Order: sequence, then C-alpha cells, then structure tokens
Amino acid sequence: MNSATKIQWAAWCHVRDTAARIRAGMGMALAAGTVCLAPAAASAADFPQGPVEMIVPFASGGGLDQNARAFGKAFSEALNTPVAVVNRDGAAGAIGLAALAGARADGQTLAFTPAVSLTSQPHRVKTIKYGLDSFTPVCHVFDNIFAVAVLANSPYRSISDILAKVRAEPESVSYGTSGIGSIPHLGTADIEAAMNVRLNHVAYKGDGPMMQDLLGGRLGFGAVLASSVAGQVQAGTLRLLAVYSDHRHPAFPSVPTLREAGVPVVQLSFGGVLAPAKTPPAVLEKLQAGCERAVKSPAYVEWAAKAGQVIEYQPAEAFARKLREDSRSKEVTIKRLGL
Repeated sequence: MNSATKIQWAAWCHVRDTAARIRAGMGMALAAGTVCLAPAAASAADFPQGPVEMIVPFASGGGLDQNARAFGKAFSEALNTPVAVVNRDGAAGAIGLAALAGARADGQTLAFTPAVSLTSQPHRVKTIKYGLDSFTPVCHVFDNIFAVAVLANSPYRSISDILAKVRAEPESVSYGTSGIGSIPHLGTADIEAAMNVRLNHVAYKGDGPMMQDLLGGRLGFGAVLASSVAGQVQAGTLRLLAVYSDHRHPAFPSVPTLREAGVPVVQLSFGGVLAPAKTPPAVLEKLQAGCERAVKSPAYVEWAAKAGQVIEYQPAEAFARKLREDSRSKEVTIKRLGL
C-alpha cells in the first residue's frame, strides 16, 4: 500500500468511525474501527499495511492497560506503524481473546494479554470456543509476581509459621484473594494440596476490599500482586513472606520463592503478545522482531522500572511452551477444586 493509498484509507476510516460513533455509540464504533485497521489484500511482503490493532481484554485504566499502552508505543516505533490499543473487556478476558481468535490472520490484529485468560478460563468455562490452538504466540513480555503478604506486626515471620499454625489448628488462618479462580487462589490451593493443610479462603470482588481487611488485621495474610503493595512494604506496614513465581521479584530480592521456602509450588502469572492462528510465517517474523525490540527499548524498560512492572522477553517458542505448561498446571488445579 503506497503513501497516498494509506492517507485515503485513514481518511475513509475516520469518516466511517465517526459516523458509527454517532449512530451506535462507542461499542459499535470499535467494531467499525476493527475493519478499518485491517485493509483487504494484506500480504507478508507488504506488512504492516497501516495501523495494527492490539486488543487488551481487560478494562482501560488498570495495570494491564497501562502496560499495553507503554509497550504499544515502543512496538509502534519498532514496526514503524501506529499501534492502536483497543480495550475489549468482559468475561475475565474471554471476550477480547474470542475477538482475536475470529480476526483475520494477517498480523494486523493482535492481543496484549495475561496468560490466565487463555490457560485458565477455557478449563473453567466450557462455553469458551477458543483454545491454545486458536492463537500463535508472538513473544513473552511481562511477569506478574504474586506474594504472600502479612501485617508488619503479624506473628507469622515465614511460610513455615503459617503451616505450623494450620497443622495444629486446621482452617485457623484466613487468607484473602481477589476472587475465586484467581491466580492467588489457585496458587494457595496448590499450597494446601502440596503441604496437606487447610486454610480458610476469603474471596473478594477485587483487590481493594481485600486490602482493607488485610490492613485492618482481619486476615491472616493476603495473596497479592507484589508490585501493588510496594508502597506499604517500603513504609513498613506490610511484609512479604514468599512469592508464587519461579524466581524472586527484582524489587524484593530478599523475599524467597515458595520453593525456596520449602513449599513445592509455582503459580505463574505472565503474558505477552498473541496473533491469530495461521498468521503467515513471514508476518510473524516481522512481529517477533518488533516485539523483541519493543520489550528491550530504553523507553519501555524505564517505564517498567518506574511502574514496578517486571518485564521479561522470551521468544515465541519459549512463550508457546510456557503457555502449554501453564495450561496443564491450571487444568489440574481447577479440576481438583471443582471450578
């Protein structure tokens, strides 16, 4: 597509999108915008043909959305084309991923997503029509590392202290998570299974109310995103006992992993960029090269450091392998819990 054609295409899209917004509101306008962002007759040699749409399957304003927009800017520079971040939230990420699964496999539509929507939700919700084979991984971009957090004056100084308490008095220690089926819930359920103990799970509708009860001393511990409580840890209000990841959080290097603390559990939360299945190899090659440059770009690295976001580039093959392993792990846990 030459420059003149691109300008004509952009102008047509603007008119169409504006009209759609007036007629049907934002939701329909986004659908119209999707058509604009994927002009017909795209080929690997011509890719990218105009802007690339990057779906974020969760609401705007959250940590994932902020991450996607910072990454999208670097990705745009790497691809030398605009990258439009579009939020399609709902059903714990399933709506956005279903949209990607049904998109044209030309590289013009991608998703920036946590793995949980792909590796956990299909095992929990049987009506979901997509699976691992519906997508082609482009690259691993980020890790979300969860941790066991207690009040600074808590009697629990380690995971061993919590385990000793619940072995003596089953379900005597309550813990809070952001909801049933969340990464912290699945990870803590794995702790119970691995160590043959029973904790008292209190599921909240989000981190906000859970944190209120944790800080109010009404929970034994909270299973939280480590970066989200950095302020309270630095202020001495909370302590972290262990992380659920397979490696330590770079911002909290003294906090052990569960494995290091003697608990053989790893519950990963990570994500990156996906393309529809059957995206041409030549297009994928360009996307993968652009993704690597974006993840390693100074601007994105600087943003991540300020935001407390752990970034970790892994190429497509490693990302695909990690997704398969995580899907198998989560399937086992979800079946055991009857979710």
